[in-house]
Amino acid sequence: MSNEQKSWRLLSSVALLCILSSCGGTWVDDGGNFKRVFGFSKPPEVKVLHSYYWKSPHWSVEYRYFISLQASAKFVDGLTSSELMTVVVPDSAVLDICGGERPKWFLPKSLGNYDVWVPRAAAGYRVFRDRADGALFLCDQRL
Repeated sequence: MSNEQKSWRLLSSVALLCILSSCGGTWVDDGGNFKRVFGFSKPPEVKVLHSYYWKSPHWSVEYRYFISLQASAKFVDGLTSSELMTVVVPDSAVLDICGGERPKWFLPKSLGNYDVWVPRAAAGYRVFRDRADGALFLCDQRL
């Protein structure tokens, strides 16, 4: 292998490493977290109260997020639609998907104060709604 080929291979490897490692990070109360969580821009009728999003800096898909929202009834109905979600009993097992290190602002009341939904089709995120003020809390992780 010529020196030129070795140089190009090294340069390509370094460039690929830089690209892959730049995809990760941690964002706390960042304006882009809604889009990171939902995959679309925040509608005007939704207010993000708090958010935390972490994504690993390597090629595999690893992330953890927590987000708290105030949202319109239309948004809540779409998010918790019975076609997509199932109501479950609020217990500690339902929190396992969120991981053990939750921000202090996430579910500040005892679990009995929340309605809880999980996806019908697959394991994944959790939706909690405060029965008193309607605040939404979502979490998920893939490690």
